[in-house]
Amino acid sequence: MKKKSLAAVSVPFRVTAPNRIDLAGGTLDIYPLYLLLDGAMTVNAAISIRSVVEVRPFERGGVRLRSENFNVSVVVADTHKILSGGKLGLIARALRHFPAVSGLDIVVRNEAPVGSGIGASSALLVALMAAMGRVTGARNSWKETALAAMEIEASHLKGLAGRQDHVAALRGGVQGIGFLPGRLDIRRFSPGGGHGRMLQAYGILANSEISHRSSDVNWRMIRGAIDGDAAVLRKFRGIAAAARDAWEAVSASDPDALAKAVSAEWNIRRTLAKEVSPGKIEALLGDRRFRRLVSGAKLCGAGNGGMLFGILRDPTGRAEAESIIRAFGMSVMPFRLSGGLRFENIRI
Repeated sequence: MKKKSLAAVSVPFRVTAPNRIDLAGGTLDIYPLYLLLDGAMTVNAAISIRSVVEVRPFERGGVRLRSENFNVSVVVADTHKILSGGKLGLIARALRHFPAVSGLDIVVRNEAPVGSGIGASSALLVALMAAMGRVTGARNSWKETALAAMEIEASHLKGLAGRQDHVAALRGGVQGIGFLPGRLDIRRFSPGGGHGRMLQAYGILANSEISHRSSDVNWRMIRGAIDGDAAVLRKFRGIAAAARDAWEAVSASDPDALAKAVSAEWNIRRTLAKEVSPGKIEALLGDRRFRRLVSGAKLCGAGNGGMLFGILRDPTGRAEAESIIRAFGMSVMPFRLSGGLRFENIRI
């Protein structure tokens, strides 16, 4: 197959994709778990923490790929020559999804801390696929891109991968994603509308400073469901119900009902495996001062570490809640909602 040159098809550009926090229903987006439950849903929100891909001409004629987070750089003949192992493995697999291209300088980076549990690697994958789609002239719908990205990620991990991260990165806003056999039922509110403004006013976000590692925890959870463990299935049905309640609360712009759903989801999730809720999280969520200010909180994704998301009882209590969070050794993060995938030209 003849290799393409960037100079022939494009100009320097940047693609940004938002990361996400899940309000309720994380893990339910992983195949085949959602097929084992009626009414499986994940509710998430795209946030202003981003994954970024920049593409420029590379005058030496080959391809240079640089990861700013890992401080790794390789130069190869074309995009199919990057090894699929190591820290650039996921990127290499995504590049092989497209025809071989030369003449590119590709820079990738995540703004999220490593192990944050907010879908940074998935968002970066989506941004890269969108960039390569522009370079190669591929015309895929967002649904095709989301499905391909999920399967590329699962292939790289040699394990389970969910679907919510890729959908959030592509579409942005606040989304209720229903999982039905053969299709997704997606409802969405824009970040700047009334529903988004409510969530942004009451939401609070912090990095637990505990690296999130979900693969083993997810596998044990889902294996129990596949094996027909009645207790595990009952808990996942409870998580699905909490996610549906969370979407109803978002739809009604009701922060109290949303906090109740977030709390209900976490109270079930933390019992799925002992690693889900680390001691530091248990201590914070049990602190009377914190509970007086925050009515519902949870770790994002499968838990185990990463980002903590909560709903304030009153937005005026934000500064005091943030002070308590810091006292527990966590870092407060800005909580701002985001739109979806964005392209912009880079000035040379």
